[in-house]
Amino acid sequence: MKRYVFPLLCLLCLLATACGKDNQEAALPSSEPIDAAFSMLPANPAKGETITFSVKVTQNGSPVDDAKEVKFEWWKDGQEQHVTIPATLQADGVYTAVQSIGEPGSYYVYYHVTARDFHNMQKVAFTVGDGQQASDTGTGGTGHPGHTQTPAAHDHGSSGDSASADHPASKIDFHFMPPESVKAADSAIFTVHLMRENQSFSQATVKFEFWQGNEEKHTFVDATETQPGQYSADAALPTAGSYTVNVHVEKGDVHDHKSFPLSVQ
Repeated sequence: MKRYVFPLLCLLCLLATACGKDNQEAALPSSEPIDAAFSMLPANPAKGETITFSVKVTQNGSPVDDAKEVKFEWWKDGQEQHVTIPATLQADGVYTAVQSIGEPGSYYVYYHVTARDFHNMQKVAFTVGDGQQASDTGTGGTGHPGHTQTPAAHDHGSSGDSASADHPASKIDFHFMPPESVKAADSAIFTVHLMRENQSFSQATVKFEFWQGNEEKHTFVDATETQPGQYSADAALPTAGSYTVNVHVEKGDVHDHKSFPLSVQ
């Protein structure tokens, strides 16, 4: 009987090791980027008509229902102020938000998806018509009814807003992603996603510049490209208060920057 005990114990150990390995591999996050498919209903809205913005988020072909943040940012062509509305998960990786726009004209909308250590954004042009013309179907995906959200002003847009004679407009779109909470003297990861002509702006030299109020001393931190067009840096700000973060971008003939407010607790 004893001669069977040792082989049996070995077999049990092998099975336990294999199961542990499988569980460990299952727990590891996928390195495959997320995909996002945008649609809007109606595709050609009239002024005052309710618009449903929708994005279907997947990874490896499977729906992503645990996105950290999904939002839509829209603005009228030529205007600096952007409006951002949060999206709500409907089902099967589909996130939606609804909005009505009262002024006809040419518009843009950005969708922002932050999920599983990835950020995906894309700019889409659309037109709001004057009158109650017939509405078309969406541009793809599934149009699920969303929940009305209160619009909020959002300081995000192309760098042309802050261009100067020294730094002509480069048409870089900045999306600054600070941590949810920044505490004084604690290390925090700051991230910016850069786009140009609706493509990730890669292989650039990026720096974060921090200062508080009117102080003359500014802190500069070099950022590292962690994903195409996405740059991150680790910084610890010494005291609580209101800061300004200036993101500097250089690549070839591009020398640009954009500032964002930051609150430190």
